[in-house]
Amino acid sequence: MMINSNYAQQVALAKSNNTTLVNFSNTTAPVQAIAGEKDTVRLSDKALAMMKGTEIKEIAPTYVRPETANSLLTKSEDAKNDVLHTSKSTSSKDNVTFDNRFNEIMQNILDQRLGIDRDKLEEIEAMMEEIANNENMSPEEKQLALEKLAEMREKVIEESREIREVAKQTE
Repeated sequence: MMINSNYAQQVALAKSNNTTLVNFSNTTAPVQAIAGEKDTVRLSDKALAMMKGTEIKEIAPTYVRPETANSLLTKSEDAKNDVLHTSKSTSSKDNVTFDNRFNEIMQNILDQRLGIDRDKLEEIEAMMEEIANNENMSPEEKQLALEKLAEMREKVIEESREIREVAKQTE
């Protein structure tokens, strides 16, 4: 004889049968079979086709490269130029302008993050270019002036680094 160790189940069974006495020596209730209509298998269309002897070929999805904003702008500019019957050379000049603006925006962001004064640097670069193109100066004078301007440029960059360091320390 087998003793059932699940006492809570035996008490619940006795309550459901409205009995006042619980017999703990009863064995567990037998497992009930699942009705036939509940036990079903569903086959996919591919499996059904294979059972019939036909073969289904699935085409793998291909990767489509997304279009960037720059390429979309270029296409729209080309379309506008085609409508206006202008040459392709003007659209390529427009693209260069757009790229320069993007580069300028990125440079401004970097300058702000690093604390660099771009106006001072541009002034120094303009003076360096002016000295390099000056034919009235001797090569030694040009070299000396360019070295001084390069030192000034390095000083501006170093000052911006120091300002950035101080700003980090105060944060």
